[in-house]
Amino acid sequence: MININNISLAYNSRTVLEDLSLSFKEKSFIGIIGKNGAGKSTLLKSITGLLKPVSGNIFIDYYDIYKIKKNILAEKISFMPQSMQFDFSFKVKDFVMFGRYPYIGMFKPASKQDFETVENVMNFTETTDFAERNINELSGGEKQKVLLAQTLAQQTDIIALDEPTSHLDIGSQAAIFKLLKMLNEKYNKTIIVTVHDLNLAGEFCSDIVLLDNKKVLNFGSAQKVLNCSDIGKVYNTKVVVKQNPVSNKPIVIPIYN
Repeated sequence: MININNISLAYNSRTVLEDLSLSFKEKSFIGIIGKNGAGKSTLLKSITGLLKPVSGNIFIDYYDIYKIKKNILAEKISFMPQSMQFDFSFKVKDFVMFGRYPYIGMFKPASKQDFETVENVMNFTETTDFAERNINELSGGEKQKVLLAQTLAQQTDIIALDEPTSHLDIGSQAAIFKLLKMLNEKYNKTIIVTVHDLNLAGEFCSDIVLLDNKKVLNFGSAQKVLNCSDIGKVYNTKVVVKQNPVSNKPIVIPIYN
């Protein structure tokens, strides 16, 4: 579904990633990991069309994402940023409705289907109870759920999320990733997420991309990527990798002495 061919990405003439190629299967749950500054968010933004590569191409369903109209791309892939500044006061339900912009446009009124979609995604993300509240009144975890609801209102088959659990407690982190896992497994959505927590990536993601030194150091299953050698090298610390006795997924434990 997504093919990344020999892309190089830069910010202000500084190369962040170079000659990078990846292929993501339809209905997969991809986690992008790496230390701070490795290019995780940069890669995600390029996949969503927000940052054009210096060289190379990115294809979704054989369409070059930088050669198709923005509204067509917005019907294929949606993007949830790491955080958002709310400079204006919006009711939660109105903010979620903004996710329907590829279908409504600038001046077209929302349709019955638009309202039904918003209602459905708010039920799914458990944000209905504060639909009438001002978004600036919400807690961090509540705001992340509202951001997710707005992203889902776009109704795309591919959902890209930039560190959706940053600054959240472990309960809120688990809740967000359980929702993403349900979208992936029950509703056949392709999920691409940048994540700092290696154990969240190992528990929920079907495949993991490990970035280091402007390249892909490893790509594959959690069991393949979350190994002591690669993780220790990238994060410059000793780790041991154990197996979760319930899910059989890998658990990364840092050793500090």
